[in-house]
Amino acid sequence: MHKSAGLSLVAVLGMIVPAQSAVLQGKVTSQAGKALAKAIVKLTPLGVADTTQADGMYSITTTSGTLLPSVLPGSRDMSFKNGILEFSLRTATSVKVEIFDTKGNQLKTETMPSAERGVYRYDIARHAQGTQVLLVKVTVDKSVASFRYASVAGNGSASAASFTPLGAGLARVAAVTDSITVSASGYKSKTIATPSLDATVNVTLDTILSSDRWGGLNNAPVKSAGCGKALGVLPKTGTYKISTVSGRGEFILDIPTNYNKDNPYRLVFGNHCMGGTAARVAEAEKGSAGDDLSGFYSIKTMATKDNIQNIYVAMQGDAGGTWNAPNDYTFWSDVLNHVETNLCVDTTRRFVAGFSFGAMFSYALSLQFPERIRAVATYAPANWNFHQPTNRKIPIAYYQAHGTSDGTCKWINSDAQKQGGKYCLMQHVQDNGCTGEPKIATGSTHVTTEFTGCKEGYPVKFGSFVGGHQATHTDPGTNYSWIEKETWAFFKQF
Repeated sequence: MHKSAGLSLVAVLGMIVPAQSAVLQGKVTSQAGKALAKAIVKLTPLGVADTTQADGMYSITTTSGTLLPSVLPGSRDMSFKNGILEFSLRTATSVKVEIFDTKGNQLKTETMPSAERGVYRYDIARHAQGTQVLLVKVTVDKSVASFRYASVAGNGSASAASFTPLGAGLARVAAVTDSITVSASGYKSKTIATPSLDATVNVTLDTILSSDRWGGLNNAPVKSAGCGKALGVLPKTGTYKISTVSGRGEFILDIPTNYNKDNPYRLVFGNHCMGGTAARVAEAEKGSAGDDLSGFYSIKTMATKDNIQNIYVAMQGDAGGTWNAPNDYTFWSDVLNHVETNLCVDTTRRFVAGFSFGAMFSYALSLQFPERIRAVATYAPANWNFHQPTNRKIPIAYYQAHGTSDGTCKWINSDAQKQGGKYCLMQHVQDNGCTGEPKIATGSTHVTTEFTGCKEGYPVKFGSFVGGHQATHTDPGTNYSWIEKETWAFFKQF
């Protein structure tokens, strides 16, 4: 004969929960009410996610039923069906069932100080209202089982069961509640507790302030969607092509030989000059002296010396070796998305470098995608002979090197119209809140200006040298180009 003391005794053992489908949906908008496309909405802790469309809408369909495992030695089997919790006691012991809402408020407690062996039933559903999410903690002797419960379409189901030592308390229970995390480029991520697994939850994201977009110089890496994926579509270093709006899509990819699918790598883009090629930037073919530096403008060489492995990309421009903005902005974005979908990239450490026409393109990218690029390095850029995106005055870390006698991409083309390499530099000095004027070299040794007062995380640095249209310069008494060292040091600080 068995006693229940508030819990109903039944003669059944663990059963599998029938799966119940739930649809969590809604719209993601900005503070101004604009629908946000490509926002990622993830249901935690289940890990199910969806990406918003152009209208900002998302929809996540999930199955909320599961089998509660019997993992407490000699104690019980557990199961959930139609809102009924069932467990089996193999020996006489104490039992306590506690129910909380998602805010941690205790709704109900049932205690049996000395429950006899047998199978017990407890009706959780009678404490749920509609599709309310509840947190349930069951204590049997000195062991605790905690899990999430939701009533879906009139039936109860439980999932995310976890078993912890005595004393873990409500903190452990609260950790398994349902919530959605919403993130979008240029906006602060937001986590919201969901009142139900079958509901409409609209989310408004706040714009990221320029000073906190990356979280300083030494922020933790943020993994791209390709992390955890085995090599497949992009299996190795080589030349690839994707379909893009610009009509071009060829790029060279260079990944570490011992690539780790779980390690978020820095991503470096190298943009070739007029008449140049992606192969030259990637060092598959050699350029002339003063042209493209070898190995992604020597960034790969410098990084390898520091034992830092990166992923590198060199895109191919048109047949004349030029860039055809504005379609090539989409080309760059398409390649970035393709790489990050298939490989593990740190989305907070994307870098771009280029010389001459490649510098002009890189400078334009710094205006077009400041939220997506951590830092840009340009060697002899210009701003009057290439399509310029609307400058939204969003800060971005920026490095520039320029020869004083450059006749192709002049340091100053027109003061009146603010044309020339000087005004590429000063635009970012202004946007980043920096102060000071660039120092101009007069002798054979280069001069570097590190601007002061810049917004935290958005430095601006400039290297001036007496010389022409070139991407390399060697100071007297040295056998290397200081530009490559300054570029890598600038990128490496992030």
